[in-house]
Amino acid sequence: MSYDVIIAGAGPAGSVTAAKAAKAGFRTLLLEKNTMCRSPCAGYVSCTINLEIPEDCVVQSKITAMRTYFPDMSFHDFRLDGFVVDRPSFDTALAMKAKEEGAELKWGSPLVNLIKDGVEFRGGKACGQVIVGADGVFSKTAQLLGMEEQMVVVCAQYHIKGIKPLPETGEIFFDNNYAPGGYAWVYPTGEDSAKIGLGLTRGNPHECLDAFIRDRIASKTIVKKEYITGTLPVGGLREKLVFNNVLLVGDSAGMADPITGAGINNAVLAAEVAGRTIIDALEHNDTALLLDYETRIKRLLGKPLARALEKRKRLGEYCDNELLQKNLPELWATFKQYWE
Repeated sequence: MSYDVIIAGAGPAGSVTAAKAAKAGFRTLLLEKNTMCRSPCAGYVSCTINLEIPEDCVVQSKITAMRTYFPDMSFHDFRLDGFVVDRPSFDTALAMKAKEEGAELKWGSPLVNLIKDGVEFRGGKACGQVIVGADGVFSKTAQLLGMEEQMVVVCAQYHIKGIKPLPETGEIFFDNNYAPGGYAWVYPTGEDSAKIGLGLTRGNPHECLDAFIRDRIASKTIVKKEYITGTLPVGGLREKLVFNNVLLVGDSAGMADPITGAGINNAVLAAEVAGRTIIDALEHNDTALLLDYETRIKRLLGKPLARALEKRKRLGEYCDNELLQKNLPELWATFKQYWE
């Protein structure tokens, strides 16, 4: 099998890249290691995202504010303009869009190896002029390129029924008793439901999440559903993103924000850049042009991700709530002190 572009990973980064390449008329193969899309993510997406999203099956609630709680439960409100998506449906919709544009999609087909002129995956081999690693935080592509594993935060999340979340508000809780090195979140998915989760660098995420819900969510009628776990990369943007004809995009490239963990918007932005760069390189039959992708991404994301990484390192130093209470405004992006 011969393709112009082969992409490992059908998350937002991989699917958007695949859709752009396929729409431009290039033979595109999209490989996904799982048999369906699944992610431990609250699913907040800013309205700045450049996507046509099928609202009827993806969007769970509109978000117009973020409320950030200090350890003593005092809080700070900030205006937002975004929405919460059902991540499996969202990711599946993006993968189906790539397929509609002409990409060939193979589920249950993880990347196994990078070989001469292409890739080996479970079930076969394929030749390709350009290879894209969009295969997540523990990227097989990055591993095969000899790159080190990224620093991560471990996450756990329930979809809770039987509660009354704040309408159109994402709630963020900082408390080292429940989420050391990270935070807990509550994002509404309806009038009586919400995604409740946390990310941490120390401790047992399942036990910490159960304790947080027991102590902080005042409801006797809650029903816990859809428990999922996962990891987020928080080590910042990788220094190198292009290796001859191989590109890294999304979490595999360390594009999630190291302090907030948010990665969808950056992944889609990078995929748009990757898609345009790949098209340019293929049209000119010159893979050296792929280096433009790395230059553009560092220009767009380098400074904000470097700032967030510095904040991440400081957050890791505040192991008690007294220090966290005092310094939180300098560490979280909804406060003006973060940007000073």
